[in-house]
Amino acid sequence: MGGQARRHLWKIVASIALAIVLFGVFLWTAPLAEVGKALTQVKVGWLLASLTVALLTYALRALRWGLILRPVGRVGTANLLGCTAAGFATSTVLPLRAGEVVRPLLLTARTGLPAAATLASILTERLLDGASVLLLFAFGVVSARDGLNPKNLGLLRDTAMVTTAGLAAAVVLVWFLLRRRDATVRRIASWAPERFRTRVASFFQHVLDGLEVLRRPRRLAEIALWSLGLWVAIGWQLVLLAHAFGFPMSFGEAFVVVAVSVIGLAVPAPAGVGGFHWAIRFGLTQLMSVGVPTATAFALVHHAICFFPITVLGLAYLGSVGLSLGRVRALGAETRPDAEAT
Repeated sequence: MGGQARRHLWKIVASIALAIVLFGVFLWTAPLAEVGKALTQVKVGWLLASLTVALLTYALRALRWGLILRPVGRVGTANLLGCTAAGFATSTVLPLRAGEVVRPLLLTARTGLPAAATLASILTERLLDGASVLLLFAFGVVSARDGLNPKNLGLLRDTAMVTTAGLAAAVVLVWFLLRRRDATVRRIASWAPERFRTRVASFFQHVLDGLEVLRRPRRLAEIALWSLGLWVAIGWQLVLLAHAFGFPMSFGEAFVVVAVSVIGLAVPAPAGVGGFHWAIRFGLTQLMSVGVPTATAFALVHHAICFFPITVLGLAYLGSVGLSLGRVRALGAETRPDAEAT
């Protein structure tokens, strides 16, 4: 086994170990008997409504992805839905958020779109997601301030201001790169060995193709509205689940909890296990004053709703197109900058 393979293996082991530790401590610090009681009292109708909206959010993600890719090529809805489900399923069962790479590369394999462009479209998604979450987070802090724990309002306001400034800086940087794309590509290519410069330049031209939508105001506004709609639906999912557990949650409060949960998902553990649970419980207990047993049960159910159904659908899609998990995992190793020179 080579050095790179060993490092990758250690990353996988560390990711799984982190998930086990975080989730174990999450359960150990909760009164499990009371958590079990809260789970038995969940209202099934509201739970199913929350599940339905959760599945809707993945469909919205897929359709938005098609809009982002429109400058590169049109993609059928079936491929968008299938590759989106497969990507999230891969991130659930494999460490290191493998689906973030598998999803665009699988779409490339299914449609022939340039891999660099489909990969870059994921960066565009992340910028749009960040902008949407921050806008709704700021709205939530303002609109739900009477329902949030007053001790943390100052911290929430400061966090919203700092992260919004960071996002604005990122958007300006991307816009600048797109405005000067030829000069940017030449500069990046000049850093490569001479025999690879043409290939590197071609690769980064495709990358910027995937970001090109950010330079078109009308298309950007359309996709931004889709993004806001997606994250409003995610907030709605939490509101419905709160009804299932018998406590009130406004849309503003939901958007604050959603923003906290996004931070939890940043922890490099498979399917966000541990980090996501801690973030949801923190948001409910510290920001909304929900009891620990109910917040723990909510986090467990919310995680299951978010990850289990889409994983089943994604694995089913992979099976339907004749791909095993091993073959999917190998996709990431098959795309190199020089592959885009053709």
